[in-house]
Amino acid sequence: MSESEVIFQILKELHIRFELQEHKAIFSEEDSKDVVITLEGTDVKNLFVKDKNKNYGLVSMDLHKRADLKKIAEQFGFARLSFCNPDELMQYLNITPGAVTPLCIMFDTEKKVKVLFDQNFEGHKVIIHPLRNTASISISFEDLKRFTEHFGHTWQLGDVYKAE
Repeated sequence: MSESEVIFQILKELHIRFELQEHKAIFSEEDSKDVVITLEGTDVKNLFVKDKNKNYGLVSMDLHKRADLKKIAEQFGFARLSFCNPDELMQYLNITPGAVTPLCIMFDTEKKVKVLFDQNFEGHKVIIHPLRNTASISISFEDLKRFTEHFGHTWQLGDVYKAE
């Protein structure tokens, strides 16, 4: 069974409803411009970040907005942030660049990664990858929080955007 089949099974076991859309591979925000997603919800981008003290964070935010790394660091209680490299993505989240999703928090069994969700997700659906970048799913934010908690992670809501 592939990892995406496993995630669908887990979602079903947790009674999390989702809609699925297959599409060509999306590796970046730029790639997403060529893909028409017809699912309901906010398109999400995910940032895997760290500070100099090796504190790790996963940030889920609106795909079309600019992240404010200083604000994010403050909300995590971290020092100045940088982006993690592909080896760290694989080590902590068992995922490759371009396929990062809040669902990969299930692989952080040591609970090394803090989770920060965009406060604007509250009460809405979000569109995320199901452990691969050739598909997207739409799920309620409430269910995403429940999924995160099921795997023993706490999460926080925050303001993650640069002022426009």
